[in-house]
Amino acid sequence: MVNQRIRSLRKKRRLTQTMLADKVGVSAQVVSNWERQYTSPDLEDLSKIAHALHTTADYLLGLSDEMEDEMREIKQFLEDKGFDRSVIFDKQSWLKVQPEEIHQIENYFKFLLQQNHPS
Repeated sequence: MVNQRIRSLRKKRRLTQTMLADKVGVSAQVVSNWERQYTSPDLEDLSKIAHALHTTADYLLGLSDEMEDEMREIKQFLEDKGFDRSVIFDKQSWLKVQPEEIHQIENYFKFLLQQNHPS
């Protein structure tokens, strides 16, 4: 299952084996071996693969059917906007957020919800 999910997500994300290999820090041959089920990634590589493919190790291992790591995407979005990760839980940080930024954050959350629950 790991091999199929790595290959499927890699293609969905429009990455070549070489591109994924660069993100994980292995050779393209190693990625090829994972996808052909000749070898399996170790735990450290599995974590890197999940990060590179914007998913979770649970999904890659078949322990979950939730492909997207939404929390990571939300955290990344907030970091890209210049907010510390703790902003979600810090009332004082939220009070500093400008109205237009709140609107952007709301739209992003709506987008994520639509991805999981299309009309």
